[in-house]
Amino acid sequence: MDQLDIIRYFAALILVLGLLGGFAVVARRAGWMGPMPMLDRWSTPARKRRLSITETLMLDPRRKVVIVRVDDAEHVLLLGADREQVLDRAPAKDEPVFEPLVPDALDAEAENPGASVTRLGQSQ
Repeated sequence: MDQLDIIRYFAALILVLGLLGGFAVVARRAGWMGPMPMLDRWSTPARKRRLSITETLMLDPRRKVVIVRVDDAEHVLLLGADREQVLDRAPAKDEPVFEPLVPDALDAEAENPGASVTRLGQSQ
């Protein structure tokens, strides 16, 4: 086996991997997710989803509690091996908004603990 054969093998490998990658891009753009939902996280969202899982908690190997958000309502579901049960329905709570502190305000608060702290986008 000479050096030319090794170059041909690597060129063929690169060609095959490029074709597979190109097919994956075409499938993702066309919406052909099918049995590969893991590719969905890289696709651009076309619309806002109405259904989302907020939180899950495993109770034991056969049962878990799931909080599902549908539009403006949250449903608490008990999922088991042989049945599902709705435990509670309530209006959905607003998502918490993160407001980072201004670094200078942190220094001022460390020096003077009773002073008010300035948040980004707010003036004193």
